[in-house]
Amino acid sequence: MNDMTEPFWHVVADPLFGGAFRNLWPMLVMPALAAIISERAARLLPKTPDAWRPAAMLAALPGVATLGAMVPLFLTDGHITTWRGVVLLELTPLVALAVIGYAIIRALLRQREVALLFRAGKAPRPRLAEAASRLGLTALELNTDGKECFVAGVLRPTVFLSRGALDGLTDQELDAALHHERAHVHGRDTLMLFVLAILRDLAPYGRPTALDAFQAAREATADKAAARHAGPLNLASALVALARQSAPRDGFRAALPMAKHDTLRWRMQAILETGEPVEPTKASWMGVAGGVAANAALAVWPAAQITLVYVVCAVG
Repeated sequence: MNDMTEPFWHVVADPLFGGAFRNLWPMLVMPALAAIISERAARLLPKTPDAWRPAAMLAALPGVATLGAMVPLFLTDGHITTWRGVVLLELTPLVALAVIGYAIIRALLRQREVALLFRAGKAPRPRLAEAASRLGLTALELNTDGKECFVAGVLRPTVFLSRGALDGLTDQELDAALHHERAHVHGRDTLMLFVLAILRDLAPYGRPTALDAFQAAREATADKAAARHAGPLNLASALVALARQSAPRDGFRAALPMAKHDTLRWRMQAILETGEPVEPTKASWMGVAGGVAANAALAVWPAAQITLVYVVCAVG
């Protein structure tokens, strides 16, 4: 260390990066940086079925970076003799536990909403029961006039249809809607959404663009399967019927509503498109790949740093 850098290190860098705060700032800064990178990269993702994997990685990695930054907190050993020891050995782990507790509470609240849905669900009428049984689905009916159709439940994904939705769909539209929901069930989409929502809550910075991109990609996947089995026109008609006068659960991350007003336009275009689909540019995919790589590096850096220290000490 030369004479020019030594004063800077002792005055600025040592208190932040080498002193009592050396474990606190990565846990706060690195997840925020990862969330910003994910948000920017997720904007480049197309609303197509093959985008769900990079979207899931972009949604998960900021939370993984948070967990990675917590690793050194619980490996730090020492005795509290000064205020620096209090910050290093007590305050910083408490902040980490608060972050984890926030994510757990949010997950429990979402599951509470799911439990309320199952409590409100009734045995389906013969028309819905027969259609669901034919496709191997478990279905419940909601005694409301709103037009709701969605899948909820992590371990036992169940299709929920409201009375208003069931009365407003023709047999062909109902078949298309159930094929769409069956794709969600077979894809274990509610389970993936549950895990990604928890990781998102570990790094709750900025807009959940990556999580929205994941949901959009899974909706595109379910639309593709439903159009193949029930016909694109029947699926498009079902989407329009369910989107009209519906009250989708926009902020409800434990369910996958079939029809939402803000997704209807691009989904209708994708379902009824007869020409060549518009492919994302190579630069867009490179931007997504760069975002995933940068976030992966942020996620593994704390553990890699610890490993490097052990290796250097062993060699020394």
